[in-house]
Amino acid sequence: MNWGLLLNSLEVAGLTALGAGALGFGAALWLAGVPEPWRSWLLGTSIVALVLPPWLVANCWLDIFGPASWVQAWLPVRLHSPVGAAWVLTLLTWPIAMLVVLGAWTGLQPSHLESEPNLRGTALVRWLLWPMARAALGQGLVIVFVLALNNFTVPTLLQVRVFPAEVWVRFNTNFDTAGALALSWPLILAPGLLLVLLRCSGLAWPRLESDATAQAIRRELGTSWWLGCGAVTGLLLILSVAVPMMELVGTPRTWLELPAVLRTSQSAAANSLWLAAATATGCIGAGLLTWRWRMGLLLWLPFLVPGLLLGIGLIWLLNRPGLIGLYQSAGVVLLGLWLRYLALGWHGVAVALRGLDRDLVDAAQLEGASGWQLLRWVHLPLAGRPIGMAWYMTYLLCLWDVETVVLIVPPGGETLALRIFNLLHYGHSAQVNALCVVMLSLAVAPLALARLALWGARAVTGPEHWASRPLATSAGSDARETS
Repeated sequence: MNWGLLLNSLEVAGLTALGAGALGFGAALWLAGVPEPWRSWLLGTSIVALVLPPWLVANCWLDIFGPASWVQAWLPVRLHSPVGAAWVLTLLTWPIAMLVVLGAWTGLQPSHLESEPNLRGTALVRWLLWPMARAALGQGLVIVFVLALNNFTVPTLLQVRVFPAEVWVRFNTNFDTAGALALSWPLILAPGLLLVLLRCSGLAWPRLESDATAQAIRRELGTSWWLGCGAVTGLLLILSVAVPMMELVGTPRTWLELPAVLRTSQSAAANSLWLAAATATGCIGAGLLTWRWRMGLLLWLPFLVPGLLLGIGLIWLLNRPGLIGLYQSAGVVLLGLWLRYLALGWHGVAVALRGLDRDLVDAAQLEGASGWQLLRWVHLPLAGRPIGMAWYMTYLLCLWDVETVVLIVPPGGETLALRIFNLLHYGHSAQVNALCVVMLSLAVAPLALARLALWGARAVTGPEHWASRPLATSAGSDARETS
């Protein structure tokens, strides 16, 4: 056991979680007061930071603060350190905290903002916004902590020695399955303890009216808070999105290689798309069916395990007679991703549905709504947005997952992320940049499809239908009509 490497890993993961939590909360404060359609565009822009490949962001900052860079003469920053690794990982993961906070604030209503005249500015954040987001943000910090703790791509590029690299070397050089599993217990114990400490349930805020408008939130938050958070968020978007994207699109060879990459990567792109979408849908579906069960901590265990070790476990379990058909098909990849990210989708559904106002749910049940009717007319109208965010977060994490699938992918089942991972060893930077452009297109595709579907629904039913339709107040009558 190398305790020095373990302490390095804990330092990097802890600093990343603190930075991502603070920046994500501030960004959510600002975006909550931004009106549509600007809010959707800014939200989509921030999502880009989450789907950028880690190596691309790390290489970008190495070019900026490298020994031969002109920036180093004016701003001598030592990027090859645990703090430097935490900085890069924070730029990659802060949208996770932002998404979970925005999802927790979905139930914010005008009455919450207008109930107390002195509930403005700092008091609003302390007594209303923070309690609403505390539980969700805590779970988001656990996600960020685990992702940073299990990440060895960024620390390796920055020459920071971390514990996951030792586990990888133990298995990759000696094929020592038992030794690698035994060595990995700190990678499971540390985030597991953190998850237990942060275990808490959200408040069931009353829900009797529509969401508070961006203008109302901005007014009650105050100019100083909103503009200050906006300045920080703008700088954060520049550092985490604009700078890496300029590195990506500013290379002429990226666009020269793009047509060839599109021709040769159609199968990998299709595999990435359907695996990520199917996994996210399966996780959300399992959450909708079992969200009442008390099994949250158990579901987090596969996520806490490094993806490489989960792949080793699936090899040991399925590589035997009777299961060889599943082992040699894409089903093993789908199973691995589903096991790894089930906790994200299930917990997103559970937090959203358990936080609903029980009075509305009980009223709908008294009127005869049950099963599908209750889900369609009560649960989804009230909790559809946070559930959608949970689906999208799961989709994104599956899209660029490499560690889980690298050992279990069958022939012909290569994904875009795995192809990028393989090409990195041969220095094909132009082809890798072009593949990243394709991956970013897949990342924003669900957002574009959701926007088109919303526009189509509004065109068919009319905008007055969406503006005047009550939220679940007519659940009982609708349930009777459909029964």
